[in-house]
Amino acid sequence: MYVNPHIFFFLKDGEIVVWDYKNHQQFVLEKAYFERLVDWSQKENLDPIAIDQELAEGELLHLQPSPKKEWGWDILAQIYHIGTRDIATNLGELDPQQWSKEYLEYCQGISKEAPEFHTQREGQKIDLPPPNFALLENQNFLEVMKARKTCRSFSGKSVPLEYVSTLLYLSLGPLHETWQDLEDNDLMALGVRKAFPSGGGIHPEEAYIVAFNVEGLKPGLYHYDDKNHHLTLIRNGEFEQQIIELLLGQFFAKGLACGIFLTSRFDKIWWKYPHSRAYRVALLDIGHASQTVLLTATALGLQTWLTGAFYDSKVEEFLEIKSSAESSMFFIGIGYGDNQSIPPEILKILQEDSSIT
Repeated sequence: MYVNPHIFFFLKDGEIVVWDYKNHQQFVLEKAYFERLVDWSQKENLDPIAIDQELAEGELLHLQPSPKKEWGWDILAQIYHIGTRDIATNLGELDPQQWSKEYLEYCQGISKEAPEFHTQREGQKIDLPPPNFALLENQNFLEVMKARKTCRSFSGKSVPLEYVSTLLYLSLGPLHETWQDLEDNDLMALGVRKAFPSGGGIHPEEAYIVAFNVEGLKPGLYHYDDKNHHLTLIRNGEFEQQIIELLLGQFFAKGLACGIFLTSRFDKIWWKYPHSRAYRVALLDIGHASQTVLLTATALGLQTWLTGAFYDSKVEEFLEIKSSAESSMFFIGIGYGDNQSIPPEILKILQEDSSIT
């Protein structure tokens, strides 16, 4: 017999728990059952005993070896990927009326448990100038799409606060002002309707602005209030070198006018979608948000650079995030540059060493 390859074990309240992440089932194991699985993991042929049948009925032991499948990442990624596939549900068998009724009943059942959706950080409120839509009037959508390019060489030139305000309002702010569909039908709107979609209309993303060289804004760290379109000062300071270190030494951050750290408030998602599959949606939401920022910045004549490579815990410490329910997800650099995706430092090495292709 063969041990199910899609299981892992953990300890909880003094008990051994086995999680079959492919079949979405968990069991508390007595020590003898755990030890029997360990024995089977070392040998293919053992004298059968009674608990083997029970382990097989629970699909923890298989009669045949599982086919090997191609996988290039480690076991942690595999557990998450397989463990969030094919979530069991009967919704696919329902007709539209039944489906709608069950969905509304579910929403009604959780409505009183909703967390506070509007995040307000303590600190001095900084008013932003009104967004200037005239800055975008002559932009052609196709040209903006074609012009969007990652830049890794920035000049340090300042960006007007009006541009930053317009960028934040259009890409991450209350662009629509009201959620008209919900308002027309007397339905509760918890979040802010934005320019990009979000799973369940939740919009778990938060934006933290690191100002390096923005005209009319002191260098420092700010939180963006996406409901009221203003900044909240977290602290002033010159943070360029610290940001480079937080971003694993990516020196491309040098010369940025500002940067945006995007975080996700998982507690918003947990409230409506408590299953781990929803973590996929959290990642997608940040992708939607970042692409909207990139295209808006491009339309404003700015260059951008983005990265997900950083020290997560140190970034959260820098952002003064106190809750484990909020996590750093992405960084977007914004400013003026030479539009080169390969930085001069790397180009120099390439020019000096012809063996690198």
